[in-house]
Amino acid sequence: MNYSGKKKYVLLHWKRLAWQSMRDFLQWGVMAITIIASLIAFLPTDKASWLKVAIPYYISTYWLVSILLLLLCVAIAVWCNWPRTRAVYKDKKTDIWVIVECCDLLQQKGLKVIHTVDTFDTELERIISPRSLHGAFLQLCQREGVNVDEQIDAALEQRVPRTVNDDLPGRNRQYELGTVCGVNVGAEPFACVAFTRLQPNGTIEITQEEYIRCLKQMWRNLSDPRNRNDEINVAVMGNKFVDLPAEFSTEQKIDLMVQTFFAVAREKSCCRVLRICVHPNNAPDIDFEKYPVIIEHLAKRPVI
Repeated sequence: MNYSGKKKYVLLHWKRLAWQSMRDFLQWGVMAITIIASLIAFLPTDKASWLKVAIPYYISTYWLVSILLLLLCVAIAVWCNWPRTRAVYKDKKTDIWVIVECCDLLQQKGLKVIHTVDTFDTELERIISPRSLHGAFLQLCQREGVNVDEQIDAALEQRVPRTVNDDLPGRNRQYELGTVCGVNVGAEPFACVAFTRLQPNGTIEITQEEYIRCLKQMWRNLSDPRNRNDEINVAVMGNKFVDLPAEFSTEQKIDLMVQTFFAVAREKSCCRVLRICVHPNNAPDIDFEKYPVIIEHLAKRPVI
């Protein structure tokens, strides 16, 4: 179900929806009045007189029909201005579907990618914000009684850390960005991905160059038969990081995710359907109507 994300988006932007709908409704009303006035002005006198009598008579006699017509016009105006929150693209060469959608990642079917720090810490509050996607995932694990630390340790058992730093606030082993750890919550598959570098003071860092390298490595790791899934869901990665340029918009982040995905898919595909979940607060940055064309362009030029 994707309704929670879409509903939140509409609730956040209901004023704009109401204003645009009312604007169109009034424009149509002015247009209708203008057409009727033009007919009265240019029709022969006998027909114009009949029109002057017929319109007030129709409105007063069939007031219920008139109200229904007005409501229909309002409904059409709202429908025309209803926020588009989904873009779908199918790549003909690879038969891969890419969906960019305003939705809640944790509510999707298939593998759900959770971006974490490079130590794969699970301590809420002290290291992980409960308001983040990682925090929401850890709270889900707590509710379901899942020992996420045990599963992460098992997944990392054969991996060599990039470095060991005893000054870090939690786990001291730091892994390469893009490292993937599979976690199961009940029957639902998740993949924790090392996405940011944890610092001794508890802050997290990632540069634009590291962002691109991390995405490529993540797609490669998700192509591994042990991690491969038919459908993969991933949130827009990289919001609220001070090391990324201020002009590095949500759309640019999605563009890089799509480009790196297709660059790796040319080597070995990791899924049949990729869904990029956009937070409702960031959805206004995305033109969902034009995005299928943008994805097609990015798919043809996947090399970063």
